[in-house]
This record gives sequence, structure tokens and C-alpha cells, in this order.
Amino acid sequence: MTQQTNDQAAEVIPAIDDAAASAEALREKLTDAQTPGYQAEFDPDEADRAGAFAEDALSEGDALASTDDLADLAGDGSLEPAFLDDDGPSADLPRIVSTANARKLYELRPGESVAQAAARKAKEG
Repeated sequence: MTQQTNDQAAEVIPAIDDAAASAEALREKLTDAQTPGYQAEFDPDEADRAGAFAEDALSEGDALASTDDLADLAGDGSLEPAFLDDDGPSADLPRIVSTANARKLYELRPGESVAQAAARKAKEG
């Protein structure tokens, strides 16, 4: 049995494609960055390759605080459900909730928006 030298062993191992490995790592970081609340860290070269720029409009604290906008709105009532009827949006819960859809309620025609159908029905009276 003959022993291989380091040079012979290196010839057997395929070369690592640094560009492909780097591109794959960047792709994984960009995927991770889309996870709400997760802060993916990019080195300057990765940020340049990803098309990033220096953020100077917000401080880091302000940017972090802006991720909870929906949680902040929950207490002010702006996300409360409203019911639509002939008089418009209403906070009053109807006694009987209809399951009629816009097509049935406004006789929605092909290519017509709900707003257009509602206006047409109002004119028809």
C-alpha cells in the first residue's frame, strides 16, 4: 500500500468554488432577513452584493420599533371590524349577519368593481 502525499490528495479533492459558496451564503441570509423580527447580519461586501445602502433616515432603535406597528394599533380601535350596510360602515352588530357576497348583493357584472356596482345600484335606487 502506498501513501499519498498532500499534493496527491489535493488533486483528488475538487476545488471549492468560493464565488458559488459565497452566493449561496448570501442567498440564505437574504431568506433569513425576510423572517419578521430576525436581524440578519451582513458584512459590507455582502451588503453591496445584495444592493443594500447605508440607512440614514432612521436610527437603529427607530427601525427596530417600527416592526411592531400592528401591535401598537391594536389598542386604539383602528383595527376593529366594521359592518357594511346600505348606510355605510357601522360599528353596530347586526342581528342577522348575511352571507351575501358582492356578486349577489350588487349584481356584480363581469369586469365591474364592487365600488362601480355599488354606485350603479345606488343610481338604480
